[in-house]
Amino acid sequence: MVPVVILLLRLLKILILYPQPVGDGLDEETIVRMQERLTLLELEKFRLQCQVEQLILRQSAGSWADLLCSALQHGQLWALAGLLGLGLVLCFMCRKRSRQLESRSEEEKEEEKEAEEEEEEEEEEKEAEEEDEAWDYNLTWLLEERIQWPVQDLQTGCKRTKALMDNVTTVLGRFLPMTFYPRLQRAIGVGSAFEGWTAFVKEAEYRVLVPLTPPCGHTFSLELDTDGDRPAGTSVCLQGAYMLCFFHHPEEIRRRTRRPILLDTLCTDLYLDVRKTARWFSLLLRAFWRYVPESRSWHLELLPARRSCKFRLTQGQESFRVKVQFGVRRGASDVFVSSRPAGFRTPRTMWPESYGVAEMKFLRHVTRQAPQDSSHLRCLTLMAGLLARKDFSRYFLKTVIMRLLNTLPLSQWRSSEFLFRLSDILEQLRFSLEQKQLDHFFVGNQRLPQEISLPPDIRSAEPPNLFQVLAQDEAAHSQAMEERVECTRDKNIPAYRTVD
Repeated sequence: MVPVVILLLRLLKILILYPQPVGDGLDEETIVRMQERLTLLELEKFRLQCQVEQLILRQSAGSWADLLCSALQHGQLWALAGLLGLGLVLCFMCRKRSRQLESRSEEEKEEEKEAEEEEEEEEEEKEAEEEDEAWDYNLTWLLEERIQWPVQDLQTGCKRTKALMDNVTTVLGRFLPMTFYPRLQRAIGVGSAFEGWTAFVKEAEYRVLVPLTPPCGHTFSLELDTDGDRPAGTSVCLQGAYMLCFFHHPEEIRRRTRRPILLDTLCTDLYLDVRKTARWFSLLLRAFWRYVPESRSWHLELLPARRSCKFRLTQGQESFRVKVQFGVRRGASDVFVSSRPAGFRTPRTMWPESYGVAEMKFLRHVTRQAPQDSSHLRCLTLMAGLLARKDFSRYFLKTVIMRLLNTLPLSQWRSSEFLFRLSDILEQLRFSLEQKQLDHFFVGNQRLPQEISLPPDIRSAEPPNLFQVLAQDEAAHSQAMEERVECTRDKNIPAYRTVD
């Protein structure tokens, strides 16, 4: 088939390229027919070339098919193995690619999660900073506005109370010159009001200590009990049996004076009774109040009390309370055995040692030496308010603050350092509670101002542990720790640290 086609093509080429000569005299019609014939031959040539190309393509496809079949017949196992291997490689690559994509997606998710967490932390830190700033502002506002207690009113109230008690002791002294009752000395202002600060209370209370001295020619004998507290003993004469006294000759004194003596009225057995002494003073105050100058403008109302004399004075809408405690001075020192209770159910013949006068002198000394804008009294006020409804003793708090005042320079107690000092107080309180150890401030303290007078045995003694009860009672210790935590959490007090 192919040779025939080739032969025809060659013949056609000869006819076209080498035409037979004709005469010159061909007419125009013959020329036209020849051109038409030539065109037809060109078309036929083009058609034949197309058929040849199609035939060649068909034969080529058939040869490739035969070749493939032959290859499959001779090496189909190797080809199949190659195909399977190729498929496995492709599957492995696809799985690896998918794992890489998954790992990348997980990493991207983790990165996104970490980024979100970082953003949340940044937002929380920002909110915390804003809260701290708001707390600082609120606490500054509290410091400047809410804890601006009326200092002038406190000073006025203290002066008024001192003048009142001077008049009371003067009037009562006129009616007790020749009796065997204790002598009433000039009252000493003690407690928060006379120290320059006050807790958040609706009505101000002014506490005073009235020193008692024995009748003329007698003295009080102090005896230590097993717990170290000193009951005030009965009055004994200075000259023993050479002078009549109710301790040595009570019946003779009763017969001569025809009056009750101290053993009959204010003592239980041979010891001065706290409750009888407080009741005796209350009866005297009620009986002789009309002789006191303040009675013209103030109404007296006695309030119930066991170991002290409490009364309220009212003038129209104004009122204030006075709490009178009694004590016997130890020599010429600022330490007293007083009627102030030392705990729950203090025995009525027990007169525990009191350092109220020394505390008042120490805080007044600090106030005089400290900068004008010192915040130590405000720290006392705020912390006393936080612990107002707790069983935690205010005396423990005052001890912690006095120790810090005796340790830190007074220049660090300015109002600008208020938050830091407040944090120091809470930190010291926490540490003392955890260690169950808080030493007495005055006993054994060699760094006190010279104006504070202590007996020699007090200065040289080992300070007792005020948290001894907490060390012995685990339940009390746990309760104290909870109250300290609640005190900090409820009021949102931040923890600051000083930077050296």
